[in-house]
Amino acid sequence: MPFPWLHSEVPAAYAATFARKAEVAHLREAEERAGLLCRLGYGRAEAKRRVCGNVRWEWELHGVPRFLAKLDAIVDGVYARGGRTRVGPPVLE
Repeated sequence: MPFPWLHSEVPAAYAATFARKAEVAHLREAEERAGLLCRLGYGRAEAKRRVCGNVRWEWELHGVPRFLAKLDAIVDGVYARGGRTRVGPPVLE
């Protein structure tokens, strides 16, 4: 007896959006983490080291992620806003 839910067919157009959505989620997490570190009183250089270190640790088995180069700018932006992030509640797309 087949189970139709066992082998789902994801439309190719929708599957093509997965990589971008994952990158957005990682960047949002980095921004939230940088905001937390700023509000806890960590310096900008230490926050950059910690945020980049966390991403490198999470990706150590998969290589360097494409968004790693964007993290310094994200931390700088958060510190320029005094620890406030642009991240709001999650939005389902």
